[in-house]
Amino acid sequence: MSPSVRTRFAPSPTGYMHLGNLRTAVYAWLIARGQGGVFVLRIEDTDQERFVEGSVELIYDTLRQCGLDHDEGPDNGGPFGPYVQSRRRDIYLDHAKKLVEAGGAYYCFCPKERLDALRQEAEAKGQAFRYDGHCKSLRRETARARARNGEAFVIRQRIPDSGATAFEDVIYGRIEVDHGQLEEGVLLKSDGLPTYNFANVVDDHLMGITHVVRGAEYLSSTPKYNLIYQAFGWEVPTLVHLPMIMKDHSRKLSKRFGDPSFQDLTAQGFLKEAIINYVVLLGWNPKDGREFFTLEELKSAFSISNINTAPAIFDLEKLKWMNGEYIRKLDVERFNVLALPFIRQAVKRTDVNLDKIGALVQQRTVVLSDIPARIDFIDAL
Repeated sequence: MSPSVRTRFAPSPTGYMHLGNLRTAVYAWLIARGQGGVFVLRIEDTDQERFVEGSVELIYDTLRQCGLDHDEGPDNGGPFGPYVQSRRRDIYLDHAKKLVEAGGAYYCFCPKERLDALRQEAEAKGQAFRYDGHCKSLRRETARARARNGEAFVIRQRIPDSGATAFEDVIYGRIEVDHGQLEEGVLLKSDGLPTYNFANVVDDHLMGITHVVRGAEYLSSTPKYNLIYQAFGWEVPTLVHLPMIMKDHSRKLSKRFGDPSFQDLTAQGFLKEAIINYVVLLGWNPKDGREFFTLEELKSAFSISNINTAPAIFDLEKLKWMNGEYIRKLDVERFNVLALPFIRQAVKRTDVNLDKIGALVQQRTVVLSDIPARIDFIDAL
């Protein structure tokens, strides 16, 4: 048991909890709980344009429903707060300036018009936009003076001109990326707020995060994160990148394409226990081939070493099958409580024993939303 293990779940409050985010939360929670560690909740709200009102409450509610309790967070505090990124602006500004002094970043004063022209030029050539390093050679003293005089600026990451960065991931092994492939992206925006890349690194270090659990889509950005760690002289945490969850063999699961969120599934009558159980198996294989786990059982059964590298396919029919198994194992009283809103959709009569209806349909129910269609004849009797 290692009390030093610290993991975090750091969602952006941009809407519903999609299944990829939920899986990340469950895995990070299991890594912490399985090793007697600490699970931290951090809200990453620096992208204010994408902020959706009510999303923070939705995050709390989802974690609460799923039994994923956090030891530190915006609501219960902790020694490394604030745990909301928009309240940490001064921390990021201070560290961005320190990174400039350490040689890992530089001030950029390029106006929007110049950047737009570069983008148009790249587009005309069929190339991806990359900043041309126009401000990279500015002397630090000159840049600091221009910033002090009120000239608008951003702070960009300084990527070494040659060489490569290698890192170890627990799931994907050793990965090396040539520096020529890395963009010198913005770390601190002109409004003083950090970009995702910079805030993540600073917060993970200052909050003592030992295991960073995130999707495999962040593998390509990891060399840039690690260069920031190196520039500060910080230790890189253990990296655990999770395989993508796919709708099919060609498309990633995405809320934008109408794929279900946790809230969508519970509204349709999927049980939260079944959803969690199924989501855990999207990328993780228990050694004994077992399929059904409670959250408590997962704390001892879950192991990082059994996470796959191959993408996982979200199979709605498999989830329905699992949900049906969970429903049939419910005691009658709990099933009746869960089924009542769905029974009431079809049965308006007040002289009918609704508990008896529940007993009749439980063993044939796969998803609770199936119930109304099965009993819509009752009012006509």
